[in-house]
Amino acid sequence: MKYTLCKLWFTSLLLAGCGSGASSRAQIDDSRRPPPLREPPAAVVPTPGDPKSDSAPASDPEEAKPRGGDGLAPFPPSAPGYPAAVLIGARVEDVRSDPAEIVIQVGDSVALGEDVFLVAYDAGDQPVRGIVVRSALESRFAVLEGGYLRGLAEGTAELRMAIRAPPASGTGPPEMRTFSAPVAVVGRPVARVEIADPGLRLLVGTVVGLQARAYTAAGDLRTSFAVEWRSNRPDLAAVDERGLVRALQSGAAMVYATVEGVEGSLVLEVDESPVVAVEMTGPARGRTGDVLHYRVVALDADGNEVEGVAAHHSVAAVGEGAGHAALIYQDGGFVAERVGLYRVVATVGGRSGEAVVEAVARSVDADARVVGRGVVPDRPTADLWVFTGTDGRDYVYTGTRSERMLAWDVTNPANPTLTDIVEVDARAVGDVTVNAAGTFAAITRDGASDRENGIVILDLADPAHPVVADDYTKGLKEGASKVLFADSLLYVVPTGSPYLHILDASNPTDIEEIGRWGIERPGARLSDLRVADGLAYLAYGPDGVHILDIGDRRWGGTPSEPVAVGSYAHPEGSSRVALPYRSADGHSYLFVVDETLVCDACRSGAGRRAHRSHALVRVLDIGDPTAPRAVARYEVPEAAARNLWVEDDRLYVAYGRAGLRVVDISGELRGDLYRQGREVARVPTGAPDGHIANLPMATGVQSHRGGVVVSDRNSGLWAVELDSPGAAGVGP
Repeated sequence: MKYTLCKLWFTSLLLAGCGSGASSRAQIDDSRRPPPLREPPAAVVPTPGDPKSDSAPASDPEEAKPRGGDGLAPFPPSAPGYPAAVLIGARVEDVRSDPAEIVIQVGDSVALGEDVFLVAYDAGDQPVRGIVVRSALESRFAVLEGGYLRGLAEGTAELRMAIRAPPASGTGPPEMRTFSAPVAVVGRPVARVEIADPGLRLLVGTVVGLQARAYTAAGDLRTSFAVEWRSNRPDLAAVDERGLVRALQSGAAMVYATVEGVEGSLVLEVDESPVVAVEMTGPARGRTGDVLHYRVVALDADGNEVEGVAAHHSVAAVGEGAGHAALIYQDGGFVAERVGLYRVVATVGGRSGEAVVEAVARSVDADARVVGRGVVPDRPTADLWVFTGTDGRDYVYTGTRSERMLAWDVTNPANPTLTDIVEVDARAVGDVTVNAAGTFAAITRDGASDRENGIVILDLADPAHPVVADDYTKGLKEGASKVLFADSLLYVVPTGSPYLHILDASNPTDIEEIGRWGIERPGARLSDLRVADGLAYLAYGPDGVHILDIGDRRWGGTPSEPVAVGSYAHPEGSSRVALPYRSADGHSYLFVVDETLVCDACRSGAGRRAHRSHALVRVLDIGDPTAPRAVARYEVPEAAARNLWVEDDRLYVAYGRAGLRVVDISGELRGDLYRQGREVARVPTGAPDGHIANLPMATGVQSHRGGVVVSDRNSGLWAVELDSPGAAGVGP
């Protein structure tokens, strides 16, 4: 069971279902399988000394009083100002689901309070009466709606639960203690099993991997299942528990795959091997991180090539220096993470060929220098946009977690100058974008006093002093989290919505919606988007990334009628940013910020576990946009990536508390980029004079005129120069 302390998370849980649009609460009784009880009246979150708090309803006044001998310290004098339901929370040490693991079949539902109970326990593992447990779930595998958990797709999810309790100090609003329970969504019963034909000539001495596919009665492909393998002739073709077949002698064998009692089969013909030699050719030297390709040719006794056969690859370090720090892919691609000598081997039909390759240091380090800062000492800083104004000077606009957008002149990056402040009716201006002409900007607005949120258009006739020209709220009254100019169009991500809004902004003071697109899963939420070459790349949190044709036209899409092209979702990730890039040598990649929430050994000051966000950069090959595939990753331990920018084969990452990271992404990308020595530079972005002192939280990043500008939530604006500047970039 995971136990955490997190005030901010619980606030979002109450207001927005923890980001998923779904929340619920369950009443706890004093038995481990209690009957449902009527929920006590919800109490306003009070502060001690507030007269209203004294009259807050309590389900059981006696439960609100500390009892002698129960291990509870006496409450501070102000504690009675809390409602009874909050006071009871001080007794809670754990909240667990009953059953401990919630199992749902795809398409089925279970009811909280009937099929599943959420039970609070004290330090003696006894149920605590009178506690309201609120719950939320954000996952593409399951959804929580109206007190019912419904299975959507095979996978695992986490039901988050929260209670309120008095803070340790005894003053201020109640603190929120959060817990979690696992949810397993299993597939519908298997009705048919097939084994895919490997499509290769199977020779004695060859090892081939088989794949089984399981289908439901409705013809749906199961995605998670266990397979039992066997062969009717293990003397000819032996198969192990992973589906690897080893051809031992010629003849015909039947291989079986059994899934949940349903069996499928495949006939394999094993031939005597004509291979007498294997030649392996490829580079003898390369840098760490370079993907080297080796060609394998199997020869018969006459020196002719034997075609249509599988080669099995392996790699081993030569000597002690390299260790196990290289990968060989079955297509012959090799990549080393450490310097050293490696022996690459290809085996065909019982014969082997080999090559020895030396991996040398990549040596891409650059000198990164902070040349200027724009300190924001009084409020959190949000995302940014860098551009050249119509007056020829360079500017950065930064959002804030307040009513303000800040305009900076960075023509001299050593001396960023705050030229103006734009104030709007909002509690947060989270994102900024400027059109290509530099004549208009758009900012997002959340928390307006009149609830008319949406976006605000700024006139940049004088870019040092932008002025409000108009606003647009249609369909966006809940707010907007992302806005992007692309040609004459404006793309907007509404707060908490699954839909992308596409606006005609050819006249920025008379905007019209021309298109809308979204996925239909209950609770889905669009996080971010980027646009390049007629394709839109949408980050959908746990639903992964989705690629749309909005003008590429290969799939018939237009801005008014986008067409879905492809998608990718990692089973453990939650996509927050998706940035496309075509490298100098023609590789097409999508860089994805994939986030997870972890509750391991991190501890809050109160000694309780606290939720901690972790996010890496996942690299997808999108050479075929209809079938994105993960090929590499860049991950800084103990930090969470926030935002990306890419130019001239360099990836710039606003990496939260890890500050700015710059990564060499030249050539083909495979494996772990962090371990391959591809990191070019790093810049910590914490400062003693920030909004929060000495706590880096890099949030936004863009390159401009050979330099890099970073916004840090806790310290403001940073101007950085590298010793090897690049060209025009691709970004938000």
